[in-house]
Amino acid sequence: MKKMYLALAIAGLLAGCATQGNNAPSATPAKATATTAMATGDNLIVDPQISEFRANSGKSDVWVKDANKSEGLGDVGSSKVSAFQSDEGSARLRFVSANDDFSATPGLLQTVNGLSANTDYVFSLYFEDRKGAMSPTELIAGVEGINGKVIEEKTVSAADLSDAPHADRKSFKQVTVAFNSGNNTSATVFAKLKLADKSALNMDGNIGKQTEVRVDGFSLTAK
Repeated sequence: MKKMYLALAIAGLLAGCATQGNNAPSATPAKATATTAMATGDNLIVDPQISEFRANSGKSDVWVKDANKSEGLGDVGSSKVSAFQSDEGSARLRFVSANDDFSATPGLLQTVNGLSANTDYVFSLYFEDRKGAMSPTELIAGVEGINGKVIEEKTVSAADLSDAPHADRKSFKQVTVAFNSGNNTSATVFAKLKLADKSALNMDGNIGKQTEVRVDGFSLTAK
């Protein structure tokens, strides 16, 4: 008799496990293992130090690479060189071949949400061009509105930034762009490479080394 009761109890337990009632909890989905960078503090830029971009070998959910190496439109990648000692990584912008389209402006972009309309903001970043005052390359830094039109942009060279504030690595100089958001509550910030003097390039030499610049330490804050 005891064996019969035990068998019935086990059968009931197995039946309860096989079907869930209306109040039974549903299965919990597995958590994603990838880490998503988050904007912190007053800075609206996500992954501002490019550390996640570097850790993922130049891949990012927030930073968009505006370049196409195979089409001759420049190259955007990650670099272990950093503007600041607290982290590793920056973005490297360059051309790679004498056959590239040097009118292209390869760069890095990020769409930022959470802006207040009709508010003054400052977009800034640190720019490294180790080719000196006679460098043939420049940087275009700026902001586009939700309609794709440029709100504000600035083109600078290494010579322009000789007296600008520098990062921990002194070759990185700060570039700032002030703008008003107007009716935009989101905007796209960008940093793009511009070849200002093609005639200065040695087409038989290393085009990458002759055009390479780096950007790091991005910030977008209310003024």
